[in-house]
Amino acid sequence: MLKYLKKLLSGKTIINWLSVFIILTNNVSYGQKADTRTFSLYSRLSFYSYERTGEMILHTPEGVTGKNLTVRLKIKDKELSSWNGFPRGNVVRIPFNCNLTPAVYKVEAEITASDGLIYKTNTTLTILSYKPNEVKTNRLTGGLIVNKLPFFPFGFYCYSPVYPTMPEEEVVRGFNMMSPYQKITPETLTDRKAYMDRCAELGIKVHYNLLSVSGGGGVGSKIEGLSEEEKRKRLLEEIKTFKDHPALLCWYISDEPNGMKIPPDKLEEIYRTVKENDPWHPVSIVFMVPFLSSKRYINALDIVMADPYPVPVVPVSMAGDAAAALTKEFAGKRAVWMALQTFGGGELWAREPTIQEIRTMTYQSIINGATGIQYFVRQGLSYFPKSSAMWGECGKMATEIAELTPWLLSEEETLPVVSLSDNIITTSRLHDNQLIVMAVNKKNEPSGATIKINGLKNGTARVLFENRSVAVSGGLIKDQLSAFGSQVYLISLLPEKQVATSTMKNLITDPGFEDITSPGIPSACYARPGGDRGATYFLDTREHHEGNHSVRLITPVENKSITLRLFPFSVKAGSSYIISVWAKSDPELRQNNYPDGRNNIKEGEKSGPQYAEITFGDFGRARFIPDANWRRYITFVTIPSDTLHSFKTNLLLKMPGQGIAWFDELKVYEEK
Repeated sequence: MLKYLKKLLSGKTIINWLSVFIILTNNVSYGQKADTRTFSLYSRLSFYSYERTGEMILHTPEGVTGKNLTVRLKIKDKELSSWNGFPRGNVVRIPFNCNLTPAVYKVEAEITASDGLIYKTNTTLTILSYKPNEVKTNRLTGGLIVNKLPFFPFGFYCYSPVYPTMPEEEVVRGFNMMSPYQKITPETLTDRKAYMDRCAELGIKVHYNLLSVSGGGGVGSKIEGLSEEEKRKRLLEEIKTFKDHPALLCWYISDEPNGMKIPPDKLEEIYRTVKENDPWHPVSIVFMVPFLSSKRYINALDIVMADPYPVPVVPVSMAGDAAAALTKEFAGKRAVWMALQTFGGGELWAREPTIQEIRTMTYQSIINGATGIQYFVRQGLSYFPKSSAMWGECGKMATEIAELTPWLLSEEETLPVVSLSDNIITTSRLHDNQLIVMAVNKKNEPSGATIKINGLKNGTARVLFENRSVAVSGGLIKDQLSAFGSQVYLISLLPEKQVATSTMKNLITDPGFEDITSPGIPSACYARPGGDRGATYFLDTREHHEGNHSVRLITPVENKSITLRLFPFSVKAGSSYIISVWAKSDPELRQNNYPDGRNNIKEGEKSGPQYAEITFGDFGRARFIPDANWRRYITFVTIPSDTLHSFKTNLLLKMPGQGIAWFDELKVYEEK
């Protein structure tokens, strides 16, 4: 959009702020009436690899509502699966067995309606061999599957060369993705490898920018005098270089092609080239207003992005409206991400968004269906955005969305919610019998919020990220939202489990890391540095042995782990104590790093074990090696008799071995 508006304001074009306002608002369209005579079929995942079962998604037209359907799926003459019933909504999910050899299959669907009419449609089903760094799109939820876990990308654009400390400065805020603008030139390959390697160490994924050799656009991405033949050569070399890199998330091939009048068929050709060489990663394109012109490019992308930059001229609801329009158009077909404005003060944008404006734009986008957020733009420490407070708010939301990821990407049928208040928009998600209700204020004034939950009468809703609760009475939540504010409510739909009593008292405070008074971080501990400023210790709702959380440690470089010093507890001289912890790791995410900084294993070398370590004050230490499964690790410590009769000590948890691991249910019992 920036480049498009510059063109409007350049040369002999006469335009004022009012006309800019009209251009921006009038081009947020809301789609056309759906064709009620046709069906469409998609594979739920962009491809299948390790899965034993899969699903096809059949989009049903309005004209068959209330009719019994019989659906038969075939590959050539062999039946893949069948389904019979009445559609609920406009999507039918049809399971099938994934016992197919790697290939691209054509799946034919024959749909017979109860009135005797027969419909046919088809799609492709891709089966690939498994790769540890593969990234799938889930067309049902709009989310990604990364390292076999649901992944909600929450990050930012930045500039090249990437400042060496930028990845570590931003990962500790909670960001999990970055996308540097760059030129694909031979002389800067070393720089690109360096930031990719560092991101892999830290656990950040990279939305990889190919613009200078693919579909064009982007800040500072154009390479003058490069022939189409040379562009293609560099494109293929770049894909070959990074397609197996553990930091790679997806390929970014074009920036605002609708504004630059790049035809869809050209980008479809680039898309096919990328997919032929790397079918394991999705492809993205960013669009400017009118955002729904992206419909014409559907066969050139897996992820559709929009970049509304409304502040200060256009209402901030533009961001939510754009997300809603794209979600309606691409639901069940493509993922929708939003590139949101964190810049201002020059060109057409007289100022940056406020803290409140960036919050409402982000939550409006997510409530309206966006499953990825990428802020434009970050240049640290205080260039873009200038406001460290506003960027801090973006980091705060990164931890909030990480907390909500299993809900936001859930496939479970939720309890619908309705806002009974003007200017408040809402949505709900269900995961593991727990309902979240999200609300955001579209106006810059405080507002009372009344939210009706269908199918629920009375209960208590925990207000996440505010450490308080509100009542649910007659299916209604009543609360107050600040100007442009947001709230997230958590409601358990099952009775609270009765905790079994034990004769042994656990001495650890918050042993399951369930205290989320401050989102994203464990509460009852101190953190101590271990030599790498990018080592992290976030709570994770995607992996846990019990409850809703574990603590996830990432040690970027061997022997440079963060140390968690848990809240002190009392022990007695001469007593023995049982210490246990549940843990697991992901061995596939280990980087072959050494203390001397070498990143590549030489022939015959092996990386050391991924040790984790528990220390019981000054009295004992135990090491263990977590693996890909949740396991319980136990050790024993006896306090010497010739010490103080009673005193306080701490349990320390760290992971000297490079890699990622999750820890849960820490326990210290006095042995009776």
